[in-house]
Amino acid sequence: MFDNLKGMGQMAGLLKDLPKLKARLAEVREHLGEVRVDAETGGGAVRATADGHMKIVSIHIEPSLFGALVDPALADDRAMAEDLVAGAVNAALARAREAAEAAFRDAASELGLPLPPGGIDGLLS
Repeated sequence: MFDNLKGMGQMAGLLKDLPKLKARLAEVREHLGEVRVDAETGGGAVRATADGHMKIVSIHIEPSLFGALVDPALADDRAMAEDLVAGAVNAALARAREAAEAAFRDAASELGLPLPPGGIDGLLS
């Protein structure tokens, strides 16, 4: 019985702080739009940049990759280039997710809250 009362008291405290929580969440979301993380594959031949909202901001393909390594007429060369791009994009998105999780974890810790079950997916949208 007392556990239920304790839980109700915690819920009341959260509801009281709801405007503060919403404001802090908005700050974190805004900050994540400014976060940039890079990842590369092929020894730097392909570089992808993502933001903290898990969006690809840019992809850079080293011009020498096309001239020296890739013949667009050859299916194997095209496949290698596509694999390098996909690898760089996936690595950049993984780093962006790590940056977002760290930002939300810090904000939650600052506010004395646990992250919701399932991680940050619901917090990013």
